[in-house]
Formats: sequence, C-alpha cells, structure tokens
Amino acid sequence: MRGLTIALMIVVNNQVGSGRMFPFLNHVLWDGLSFADLVFPSFMFIMGVCAAFSLNKVGLSKSKSAWKSIYRGFKIIIVGILLTWIARGLHGVEKLLEFETLRLTGVLVRLGICYAFASVIYIYMGPSKKLIATITVILVAYAAILVFFNGFCLAEDNIIAKIDRAVIGCEHMYHKRLGNDVRICFDPEGILSNLPGIAHVLIGMLCGNLIMKGKYDLWKVVAKLALAGGGLIILGFFLNPMIPINKNLWTPSFVFATCGGAATTLAILLWMLDIRKMKVSWLVMPTCVFGLNPLVLYCFSYLLEEFVWMIKIGELDFPSWFSSLFGGNEFGSLAYSIFLVIICWLAGLPLYLKKIVIKL
Repeated sequence: MRGLTIALMIVVNNQVGSGRMFPFLNHVLWDGLSFADLVFPSFMFIMGVCAAFSLNKVGLSKSKSAWKSIYRGFKIIIVGILLTWIARGLHGVEKLLEFETLRLTGVLVRLGICYAFASVIYIYMGPSKKLIATITVILVAYAAILVFFNGFCLAEDNIIAKIDRAVIGCEHMYHKRLGNDVRICFDPEGILSNLPGIAHVLIGMLCGNLIMKGKYDLWKVVAKLALAGGGLIILGFFLNPMIPINKNLWTPSFVFATCGGAATTLAILLWMLDIRKMKVSWLVMPTCVFGLNPLVLYCFSYLLEEFVWMIKIGELDFPSWFSSLFGGNEFGSLAYSIFLVIICWLAGLPLYLKKIVIKL
C-alpha cells in the first residue's frame, strides 16, 4: 500500500495541465474531495502504520527512541527543503542563490514534522486510551481555532496564512492559484495545519498496532480495520456540513474521511493478499518496488518532473509533446503521468532486486 500511494502521488503530481486532465486527478480548489485529494493523506496514514511496526521493534529506551524519531523527522524536513532548492537549480545557477524566495514548506516538510511529533507521542503513550484522547483533543482544538479565527475563508487573512506569514514570510510560502493570473499567499502545507497532520499519523499508528496485535487472526484484523474505516468515513461526512472536508486546511472531517478510506483500502489488501492469497503479481511486484524506497523515489520523481519540463521538442515542451501523441487531451495527460511512473519504477527496480533500502 505504501508503494501504491507513492505511484499514485507521481500520477497526480504530473498532469500536463488543468484543462487537459481528468477531473478526478485534479485537486479540489477548496471544500470538497476528489480522488487526487486522497493520495497524500493515504501516505500519511500508511506512514503511521509502518512507524508503529518499527517503533515496537526498536529495543531502545523511550528517550533514545524519541530522539531517534526526532532526528529522522528533522532529516526528512531538511531533505524536503534541499529538494526544492535543487529543483530550482535545474533552471539556472542564479536560481540557487535566490534564498529569499525558497519555499520552506511542502510535502516532505509536513511528513517530517508529523512523523517526529506523532512518534514521540506514541512512544510515551503507546496505543492506549490516552492516545485516543490526545487525537481527539488535537482535532477539537484545531477545529475551534478554525471556527473562531476565520479559518475556513479562502483568503490571505485566514489564520493559517497569517501564522505562516508571521513565522516564515510570504516569500517562503506556496502561493495558491485561484485563477489563471490570480494567486494568494496561502500554503496548503502550512505550520498550523500540521496539528491535524500529527493526529492523522497517530490514527495510522493505532491501526498498525491493531494489525500487530491480531497477526494470528487476520480475519479479525480485517473486520476491525474495515469497521474502523467505515466508521471514520461516516464520521468525516457527518461533520462535513459543520466542518467542511478540506485538504488545504486538513480539517478534522478530512482527517476522518481520508483515514477511513485508507484503513478500508488496507483491510481489502490484507484480505486479498494475506487471507485469500490472491496471485496478483501485476499489482504486488510493481508497487513493492515503490514501497521499498518510497521517499527516495518520490524525490527522484520530483526532480524528474522539473527536468522534463525543460526539454523542448520543436515548439512544445516534452510533457505537451508526449501528451499530443495520445490525443493531447485527458488520456494524453494520464499517459504522460504513467510514463513518468514507469521511469521511476525502472529507477527503483535495481534497488528492489538487490534488496537495498535507502533510509533517511
């Protein structure tokens, strides 16, 4: 599942253009949910599941294990910022020196922050009722902040945007596109919205612990995961009228709905592969290549995306040219993204065959 989410992230991140892509592969502008909005939170969830396995295996004291998790989270954050910097450098040496406009947030930065905090909380609390209470407190407090401080407004005076501008500055933030030539200083991976992200990873950790506890009775594990997933989906959509499902804000309803979908997907995969023993090598082998080195292949895809847009074939950039081979429409855009997935898969295949794991 971890590899599947990475492959889908590459597909979603590498469409040719909003006017030439299937709507389900485009992120919703503000409130709402599309297929594209499910991919990143699914990776956050499965990161939590995997973290629960690794944290239970580590034979260290709580303090040492916590510091190790903080250090790993810090490395992921640094790699995320360096990745953005290197990608800018592909467009010229002068871009490398424009530190005043370097984005200091992003996907990897969010992963690093949420992993570090969630791991420390899990190490000291374990899969207990206190952990469930902590998740609840985080999400209720975050919802209250959104309600009382103009958090649901798509504007630069949104509390999330205000905090980001005050801490890191508008020039280091993502500028959200509202139209063809309209952008506002609002970052979908803002500082404040890491709070529900931490709760998101913690829910994944609880599900990971559920799997570990029931490894000798997988039917029960699948049943519990499916019930938990279904319950979270219902809760997310029940809250939706009051607290809109919104990826940019990472609202509590978004956390519940997407964690529910991920838990249900994980239950289906456990049923298919571990209980029914289905022979689906066409799915397992390709996704395991991505799953073995997920962050490395994500970084590779990020730089590859920047590089291919610099290639010109005639008057067209490579993505537009490749898309035109398949009609230049939605199917062409999808074909281009699948092409990049294949390149990334080929890059990860030698690592998979030799069982080389590159850890951060």
